[in-house]
Amino acid sequence: MVLDVGHGNCTVLRDGDRCAVVDAAPGSTLFDELEQQGIKTVEHLVLSHADLDHMGNAVKLLWDQRFSVKALWYNPDGMKSSKAWERLARQALLMYRARQLPPPQPVHSATGDSLSFGRVKIQVLHPDIELWTHGPTKQATSLGMLTANTLSVVLHVSLSAEPVALLAADIDALALERMLDLDGIPKAPVLVFPHHGGLCGDGDPRQFAKALCDAVQPDVVLFSMARGGRYENPNPQVVEGVRESAPHAHIACTQLSSHCHTDVMMVSRSDLSHRPAAGRSTGSCCAGSITVEWTNSGIQLNPAPGEHRAFVDLVKAPLCRRTPVPGPRSAP
Repeated sequence: MVLDVGHGNCTVLRDGDRCAVVDAAPGSTLFDELEQQGIKTVEHLVLSHADLDHMGNAVKLLWDQRFSVKALWYNPDGMKSSKAWERLARQALLMYRARQLPPPQPVHSATGDSLSFGRVKIQVLHPDIELWTHGPTKQATSLGMLTANTLSVVLHVSLSAEPVALLAADIDALALERMLDLDGIPKAPVLVFPHHGGLCGDGDPRQFAKALCDAVQPDVVLFSMARGGRYENPNPQVVEGVRESAPHAHIACTQLSSHCHTDVMMVSRSDLSHRPAAGRSTGSCCAGSITVEWTNSGIQLNPAPGEHRAFVDLVKAPLCRRTPVPGPRSAP
């Protein structure tokens, strides 16, 4: 399930009563979801990188007595000086010394099957060993400038050997190029688009989106983002790139972009699932929290695409419905 946490990321992967949590953005949505589903044990808590919108609630989850986290996974970041990152380092130490948690484990492309559980297979695609060894840097390396976004963890999720989703965290153009050059990117029917649909660094956002979707070939593209704010995601050029590569893919944002509709739409939403969502109380949801299930007939979404499209029909200028203007032709 891709939770509506506003500007941030949080995904809950489940097989029956077993689950893993990938990223823990601030807010109550994750805790409400775990409690609503009766989940008391989290097999793995995986933090893609040290940005607050991906790990701001990690410490709270670790010390919340309602839940037991069995394993913690993250990569060091000496560039990050936030209070949240400092608290995580301290909490990990205290819980390890109290024998309440194993030592945190690194996450890179050589992690293997360590994150998998039950029928859920989680493959780490990025960062590779060389990038992971460098970590985020103050100055450009021979590989380029390595930021926290460049090094953020990318996961490919399968259920019973069937590909389900690609969780792309906040990767930038350098990270994408690196993955494509080394091992390629496996296909997945669902793509949780990186960086909340925002700019991918200094690269061309439309070309970045097209290249990523060309590799993943998604049927569904999800943007985990907040309505409004200083980012105003998703970026229209990003959506154009998605549409250019995957014209028939279903696009859904967790919250209604201010690019699509200038006013909050306080309308009855029978299409929304009953799962917790940060935008529900303010009428900011577009798709809200999105459940992705694998069935014998393939991927099923809740809200269902048809129900979501019926809501989008009420929106003034939905980005997901725009036909992209043809871009410049690439050199042969």
